[in-house]
Amino acid sequence: MTALPQSHHYDVLIVGAGLQGLVAAKIYLQLEPDVSLLILDSNTSIGGVWAKENIYPDLKTNNQLGTFEFTDCDIREVCPGKVKSGEHIPGDVVHEYLVKYAEKHDLIRRLHLRCKVTTGEHLGGRGGGEKGGWKLTVIPTDGDSRIPKVTDLDSTKQDSTTIITTSKLIVATGMTSTPMPISLPGASTFSPPLMNFHDFRRNATQLLDDPKIKHVAVYGGAKSAYDTVYAFASRAKKVTWIIRASGHGPVYMAPSHIQMGPMKVWTEPLVSTRLLTLFSPCIWGESDGFGSIRRWLHGTKAGRFIVKQFWKKLGGDVVTQTGLRSKGPEVAKLVPKEGAFWYANGLSVLNYGEDVHRYLRDGTVRVVRGDVERLDGKKVVFVGGEKTQELDALVCSTGWRWDCGIEFLPKNEHGELGIPSVDYTKSQKEMWGELEKRADEEILERFPMLADGPGIEKDDRMIPKPKNNELAAADSGKLIAEPGKQKKEEHTPWRLFRGIAPPANPRRDLVFLGMMLSLQTVLRSEMAALWAYAYLNDCLGPQAQLSNRPRAPPVRSEKEDPGEPSETQNWFFYETALFSRFGRWRYPMGYGSRFPDFVFDGVPYYDLLLRDLGIRTWRKGRNWLGELFGGPYLAGDYKGLVEEWRGLRRKPNTGTE
Repeated sequence: MTALPQSHHYDVLIVGAGLQGLVAAKIYLQLEPDVSLLILDSNTSIGGVWAKENIYPDLKTNNQLGTFEFTDCDIREVCPGKVKSGEHIPGDVVHEYLVKYAEKHDLIRRLHLRCKVTTGEHLGGRGGGEKGGWKLTVIPTDGDSRIPKVTDLDSTKQDSTTIITTSKLIVATGMTSTPMPISLPGASTFSPPLMNFHDFRRNATQLLDDPKIKHVAVYGGAKSAYDTVYAFASRAKKVTWIIRASGHGPVYMAPSHIQMGPMKVWTEPLVSTRLLTLFSPCIWGESDGFGSIRRWLHGTKAGRFIVKQFWKKLGGDVVTQTGLRSKGPEVAKLVPKEGAFWYANGLSVLNYGEDVHRYLRDGTVRVVRGDVERLDGKKVVFVGGEKTQELDALVCSTGWRWDCGIEFLPKNEHGELGIPSVDYTKSQKEMWGELEKRADEEILERFPMLADGPGIEKDDRMIPKPKNNELAAADSGKLIAEPGKQKKEEHTPWRLFRGIAPPANPRRDLVFLGMMLSLQTVLRSEMAALWAYAYLNDCLGPQAQLSNRPRAPPVRSEKEDPGEPSETQNWFFYETALFSRFGRWRYPMGYGSRFPDFVFDGVPYYDLLLRDLGIRTWRKGRNWLGELFGGPYLAGDYKGLVEEWRGLRRKPNTGTE
């Protein structure tokens, strides 16, 4: 974690030192030990969402021991005695684990913290030139001055700015880096502390210990809102919990163990059990080798009846066994709006070590399911005129921006890179519109029950647009909008091949890792990092061999560049459209319209990536009985994956690659 060296060019640059960035660096160096590689991160410590400064009191993972670790790093060995079997892993232990992982694989000396990549520009203009590569602008954060001054690289930049070039760029900033701007009318005159969840977690100890803060409001219905409410209520502070009536409502919160017939079953591994994944309609599901069963379950009336009963039972059991309908009227306000089938990571876990609902029953927490009209002095005013009592603080747990925080140039390539943007060209909008129309038709033909899903909010992809004097505040999630002056822009969703690669990047010099949400974060990150290495180094084989699906017919829209896309490139774009649009239909109560967000589709996603790599996907005894009834997929099932792939690539009789 020293200052950037005088050399400003690297073979590989990774943006983000969370678990996804760390494992990407580890795998790249494992396969190419001599590569020049740099990791940059804007935090003051390793870990991303699990960085030391982001760990607030009582924070735990949804995961218990055995389901949150890399395949080559047993958390019990590197953090001995810190967590016991059956316990959810505390946040500070996760941070320690990631630091030990970085030390184990000699990543610390390649890491530079407290610096932010603001822009990325393709070298050689459109398409990146023959060799490709990127020019990045890096600035210090939090007043850090350790980044070297720019000399002759770019005299137009300020002294605090550094220009770095790289042949391969891996963006691993994740989906929880930049909070959504606060855009409540009246916020500028609201006198108590007003903050987003990002600021709460960094100032939690001070807020929770402040005797002057006696009554707070928490705005939002996600797991982070649950955490915030619990943090205040368990310290005897009154909480008004505001959940929008017009929003997605509260998430499902399952017990750590759920009663299934005569057995009490550990909830978390259920989503990694192949037999149960068959009940989730999935556009990439047939990668698991059970296509005939999936087609019957989701393509016939009898099959769909069974699927609906499965999800009705699952959602009903969660509501019943957490007591949402039996613990009183206040707790009943936390019953989710829709069936469990329509939620993705809105299926979470009660990991608090006590009955969190008791604070609702004893009056410490009051739940309001209503829409906020404005903030007024020290009160929140709801549509209809109801007001809260005077508040001492308001925490807005209203989500995160889903872009990566880097401005990519030129902007007219955004539609080809597949990044969230408001700068698509006319032809790019037409192309994606046609592709997505065709993808929607295929999705609903294969999975008719998805047509019956709940509607999506009109502003589901809208982000408040700051005025010039609010740009810096908006970047940190602190935009203050006045009544009648708030403007929003619709951003496109992430459109990445396999959720990782730009659909049009012929030089293969850019990937995005972690631009999705799933419960199986660590394993998914490891497989995605290996896939990304293979993609960046042209080791996946011809694009046409990456799937047994038929290629889509060509897209016919007027192009700004001469020449039509090739047949293979059209297939690339169409597969990307299918991947992107599937989430919109499958998980409307999650974030599926913005980026991939899934739960029971994790193991089939592993299969999809492993098939592209040529690695066997059935790892429970190599027969269908083992696959269906061999238990959940955990880290041990994929141990040695990198070496397994390396062995497949060695040429016969030579031992070389």
